[in-house]
Amino acid sequence: MQKPVLPLILLTNDDGFDSPYLMALAKALCSVCDLYMLAPNGEQSGVGHAFTHRKALKLFRLDYDFEAYSITGTPADCVKFAVTELFKEQSFDLVISGVNVGENAGVSSIYSGTVAAAREAALWKLPAVAISLEAKNDFMLSIAIDFALSMVQNKLYLEIPENTFWNLNFPNACSNTYQGIAVTSMGLDMFIDFYKNKDDLWHLEGYKDYSKAKKGSDDHALHHSFASLTPLSLCSTNHVELLRLHSLFDSSLAKG
Repeated sequence: MQKPVLPLILLTNDDGFDSPYLMALAKALCSVCDLYMLAPNGEQSGVGHAFTHRKALKLFRLDYDFEAYSITGTPADCVKFAVTELFKEQSFDLVISGVNVGENAGVSSIYSGTVAAAREAALWKLPAVAISLEAKNDFMLSIAIDFALSMVQNKLYLEIPENTFWNLNFPNACSNTYQGIAVTSMGLDMFIDFYKNKDDLWHLEGYKDYSKAKKGSDDHALHHSFASLTPLSLCSTNHVELLRLHSLFDSSLAKG
């Protein structure tokens, strides 16, 4: 009997290759897919969509039960290098970034290396999802892993349109308080940031005021113990403003 063809999955993160949450997901995925992993050699949280251009990257083979490497780069580097060089012979069905420790909802998604890896995958026309937990939480980790397994087994990644990727965040909840998954928009409330000086060095600290979060947003969902599933687009064009500018400048040129 012919062996069934399993989906090809690329796994990465921004917490580094030795993150126990990354490895927990990897171990679970191995049973339902052909898994390939390329993760940063160290912590890369908050690097956004930075990639390595003027420096060289060093690659390390990892001794795991599946094809796995780490690299001295960013999460975006991981996806870019995996797709164009390291695993270029593979046609990945899905790219998963995570499981990250720390929420990447709302404006956090702009700064997030975890989300950037999924965005980079979408740039290469690959379905992708970023998965994050609001805090270290073994119960929510199991829920996140169950979602990832379902996404692979039920081929939910086929529902992701081109130029779009999913950003999934799980709250710091327990079995009695977790409310399930809500489909949300991206919140735009900025952090309350401040800096502290210690030994002539400035350290950034901050937090989100969830009381201001707009209903229907990912921040609001997390604050009310829902997981937030937000479809993010590669296109940042403000189409309403685009029409206004066409009208404004077309009129100005006509008058000129």
